[in-house]
Amino acid sequence: MHEYQKAISGVMEQPHSEHYKTIPEALLEVHPKKIFDEMPYMLEDCRTIQNQILEEILLLAQGSAYAQNHQLEGVQNLKQWRQSAQISTYDDYQTYIEAELAGHTDQLYTGKTAMYIATTGSTGKMKYFLESEAGNAAKQNIMTVRGLYMSGLLPVTLDMNAKNLTISNYAPVATRDDGKLIVRASGQTARNMRKKTGTMNLLPLEFWEAPGIPAHDRDYMMAVYTLAEVRFSKVFCNNVIHFGRILDRIVAEGAQMIEDVRYGRFSVNLQPDVRETLAATLPPAPERADVLQAIYNRNGCLITCPDDIAEIWPQFSMISCWLSAAVGRDAREVLRRLPPYIKCFDMGYGASEGKLNIPTKLASAAGVLAPFSCFYEFLPLDGGQPVCMWEVEAGKHYELLITTYSGLYRYNLLDIVRVDGFVGKTPNIVFCGKSGEYIIVNHTKVYGYQFADLIYQIEQRYNIEFDIMQIAVSGEQYYYVLESKNRVDYAAVKSELDMLTEALYGSTSAGIYVMKHTYKNSLFTGLTREDRGACGIKLPVVLRCAPDQDQIETVIK
Repeated sequence: MHEYQKAISGVMEQPHSEHYKTIPEALLEVHPKKIFDEMPYMLEDCRTIQNQILEEILLLAQGSAYAQNHQLEGVQNLKQWRQSAQISTYDDYQTYIEAELAGHTDQLYTGKTAMYIATTGSTGKMKYFLESEAGNAAKQNIMTVRGLYMSGLLPVTLDMNAKNLTISNYAPVATRDDGKLIVRASGQTARNMRKKTGTMNLLPLEFWEAPGIPAHDRDYMMAVYTLAEVRFSKVFCNNVIHFGRILDRIVAEGAQMIEDVRYGRFSVNLQPDVRETLAATLPPAPERADVLQAIYNRNGCLITCPDDIAEIWPQFSMISCWLSAAVGRDAREVLRRLPPYIKCFDMGYGASEGKLNIPTKLASAAGVLAPFSCFYEFLPLDGGQPVCMWEVEAGKHYELLITTYSGLYRYNLLDIVRVDGFVGKTPNIVFCGKSGEYIIVNHTKVYGYQFADLIYQIEQRYNIEFDIMQIAVSGEQYYYVLESKNRVDYAAVKSELDMLTEALYGSTSAGIYVMKHTYKNSLFTGLTREDRGACGIKLPVVLRCAPDQDQIETVIK
């Protein structure tokens, strides 16, 4: 019997008994290499695993306030589930989460809560989620398997002398009166990574825990730390546009940064106690500064081309980041600035609510669903009832529903995913965009990702790249919002796009807003805060009003 089969066989025992372990907790005790070796068998056996996962989650739900109020008491299997469970969104859970935060336990599941997750997500409004011990274990399992796939393709990830630049949000972890942590969803994975990788990180823990540093100053400090480290080799960053902004700061302020490296200081305003704490984390490095100064003197700038990056950091060889949807366009913009030998591995698709897929190939936005993480259902975008992972069709688009160990039941992530084939019998999926980003054209709902696909066709045809693509809605009309560093015949682009949309939707655009080269960067700057950098930001694809007039270069009609 495989180790994963032993783990799922425990579902038949009584939950909360002295010796009971949930499937995620049992898997967490198996040696990671063993789990990795069994992945092909799990991906073939996804239906069995998924049924066991659902049955266990339903057992843990029994007796919770949510189950009692939503006709889930006594539901034990998939057939009953399909008859009883309703599709839900965050609003359905808010009062239960607030009650749990107030000290009333067993709101969404019966069992211990490991921590609370705080997130602003794509809405910009603060939301909280409960994280059970089993739910936390499920996320750890996925991160472990992702890491094993990554290290198999990129052995540098295991090199203890190759330094990581791990960029995440900055908010310190808070502790409630009950001793449980409140963590930022977008920063928790990075914190766990820093704990595991220790001295491989070029940004010290003291930097992340230091309070009162604006995002603008943090970016400057990250640039100084990175310039000081010749062994810098790897970037881990959800939206790698953040690393691009750090490169921009090096271009603009390289001379001052070289002096900071030379004398071991930061030329930003810091609280005296913070400056004192960080002093030991950046020792003076005059020899490193001399190397950087020679490059600066030769070019008049530290970075003028990819060759300069290769010279500054000769070991820099990989990036792990998001590669799908609009953020994939951000990644493309940054990657073209780097030496061509730098390899890229997707960070993996997930959300505050759960980590969901496992990338298995370099430079691919797709990843195979992890059947041992949660229970997945797919709501066809073209209509119909939810289907399970073994019932989906390749090439088809769905809204993804998840049922988790942390008390979310048929929860609609409001994410559109495409099934990009299968690994074994388990679907590969690609995140395409949010289902709330759409416009109505001739009584037809057209999603942001569909417009993005048309723009991609134009890019391929004309051998150009747009750094940002948005759709601005004005009454019953819509405009394309495009920014590119290429020379573009926008009149020809509009004509091509109009022919495509006329054929598909019986409609044409009102025009193209051609944006200044500062537009995209200004959007990220406007959305950053002290506790939120560009690494966690996804720019909207659909705008319900025209972009800032000051950022419009011209309008093509």
